[in-house]
Amino acid sequence: MKPIVEKLSPLAAAEPVVCELVRGQDFGCVWHYHPECEITLVLKGGTERLVGNNISPLSPGDLVFMGPNVPHDYRNQPSAGKPVTDVEAIVVQFTPELPGHGDWLQRSSMIPVRRLFQRAEQGLEVKGITRLTATRIVQEMLLAHGMKRVILLLQLLDLLSNSEELEEISSAVLPQPRPGTSDRVSMACEFIATHLPEPIYVADLAAIVGLGKSAFSRLFKKSTGRTVPQYVNELRIARACLLLAETDLTVSQIAMDCGFVSPAHFQRQFREHQHCVPLAYRSRVIQSS
Repeated sequence: MKPIVEKLSPLAAAEPVVCELVRGQDFGCVWHYHPECEITLVLKGGTERLVGNNISPLSPGDLVFMGPNVPHDYRNQPSAGKPVTDVEAIVVQFTPELPGHGDWLQRSSMIPVRRLFQRAEQGLEVKGITRLTATRIVQEMLLAHGMKRVILLLQLLDLLSNSEELEEISSAVLPQPRPGTSDRVSMACEFIATHLPEPIYVADLAAIVGLGKSAFSRLFKKSTGRTVPQYVNELRIARACLLLAETDLTVSQIAMDCGFVSPAHFQRQFREHQHCVPLAYRSRVIQSS
């Protein structure tokens, strides 16, 4: 099931930052994406959220920041013998250009903010003390309007960009090297992405970029935060999630397309990363369609 494109609320015509309180038996959405950034604070209810290729249980206080075009869905599924609890959430949406109109966001002091938006392409769960402060700001945004709401958004982005209590939710479909990565690592990442169905060896990558195996491995880990096998496996799992959600290919076909040595190996790796088997993942993604 491909995610559908959602249009921004009509409130966007009047407000540069849309902030709405969602109440009812569900969150009023399906598996979708939109060009706006979104911040969702769950106050009550809900059973699970889907962000990119990740499915996680929901609990009150859950706070997530997503960049533009990240597929997502929030659900409130009934369970056997238990009544459905109504949900309550605050949803904030704004265009990614809003805090960066002009070239000021490109200045060196804005590197943390640029990095925040880059990381938000995978969805970010806000945790710890940062979540407590961010929750207060989001609740204030619901009562503010116009420029006051914009100022609160900027305060929130400043808080998040300087916090170490943010955690990526989804694996990137194409994991990217960190800003400032050497051309050699970028070349290796490009090779990996275009040869994913094939066996990929560290020695071959090192030879392609003109380094020894050990030197290349150290440079790759420093630049991406992952070893080569971790990076390749993450990319393969991310692609498998995409194919499970958006195609009717069999598990065996997906395993082959993503470069796993066998369907059994694919099943083991997928369960380790997603905490469910591939067909269960597909079923959970499409069950609200």
